[in-house]
Amino acid sequence: MVTLDMMNNANDIMNLLQQIRQNPYQVLSQRFNLPQNLNSPNDIIQHLLNSGQVTQTQVNNATQMMNNPMIKRLFGK
Repeated sequence: MVTLDMMNNANDIMNLLQQIRQNPYQVLSQRFNLPQNLNSPNDIIQHLLNSGQVTQTQVNNATQMMNNPMIKRLFGK
């Protein structure tokens, strides 16, 4: 049974996904301390690692998740 909470959560996830597609820097800067001079996703990741805001394990887990076929479909890849 699909509840209202589940539908709201799904809508929240889809809204977040759309925001990430449009401006990943803005979404990430809401949670992490990011300087504005970062020019690429790799620069962002390196900064987060160097500043201790994320661990290599977290980066590895996110990379594995992004390689999941279902996640790739969500991102249109």
